[in-house]
Amino acid sequence: MNNIMDSFNKYAQTFEKYLRASYEKRKEGAPEKLYEAMEYSLTAGGKRLRPILCLAAAERCGCKNEDAMPLALGFEMLHTATLIHDDLPCMDNDYMRRGMLSNHAKFGETMAVLAGDALLAQSVEYPLTYSKNIPPHKLLRAIQIFTNALGPSGVCGGQVLDMDTTQAANDKNYVRKVAALKTGVLIRAAVTAGAALGSDDKRTLSAYYEYGTHLGSAFQIVDDILDVTSSAEELGKTPGKDIEQGKINHVSVFGLDGARKIAETESDSAKKALTAILQKDDFLMLLPEYLVNRTK
Repeated sequence: MNNIMDSFNKYAQTFEKYLRASYEKRKEGAPEKLYEAMEYSLTAGGKRLRPILCLAAAERCGCKNEDAMPLALGFEMLHTATLIHDDLPCMDNDYMRRGMLSNHAKFGETMAVLAGDALLAQSVEYPLTYSKNIPPHKLLRAIQIFTNALGPSGVCGGQVLDMDTTQAANDKNYVRKVAALKTGVLIRAAVTAGAALGSDDKRTLSAYYEYGTHLGSAFQIVDDILDVTSSAEELGKTPGKDIEQGKINHVSVFGLDGARKIAETESDSAKKALTAILQKDDFLMLLPEYLVNRTK
């Protein structure tokens, strides 16, 4: 397990270095107060899973790490924007994120909405502006995958399903549908778009798509488990929010043991998707089990 942790941390450190180095590019033309709010959430830490997945998939499909970095940063911008909006009083009304005050608690609701909007826009603009050495058709394909993940059939649609669970009583798999859009689609997009930067082979992209689908599902299920088994200090956010707000999650629908079994099945399916492409000890092959066994 140390090997996977070392690799994960190495990717994360490389990304953090690029994040710091791109400060002036990202700041250009932005009002000081707005940019302060954007940076507050973007630099607050977190696992950096989505950019790591983008970089790792791109690397394995022939795209150099430094060439994939603008898109990887775009994914973290997009993810951060969704967290800012998710925490708003009109959504989950959470005052804690990544161990700090959530954006609206720090800067006010209006500024938080604008900071999230600005990050959404910049998440697309930045990789289009600063990506180099990537054939245009591959970059456009990757951006199409990226933008699809943030739209009505992506995280926006997932948030709507999460807020309106009237159909859940008659559909046991409703919680799976919510997770697939709200969380899973962005993880899948990070993997698939990263792969698309280096490859346009349909079978290869399909394999990474399947990997990302199952990995995203497993990740959200474990998130739901940790929401009821971990403390605020461990999570860096308020635990038990789903129960408090009367929302469903994998634990409330399938029970703790049932949710764990589904997560393990999804983890195995993620690994099987890339069995014909990668070695058993490859970072992406070890990652599903690592994420399923995480404690925060």
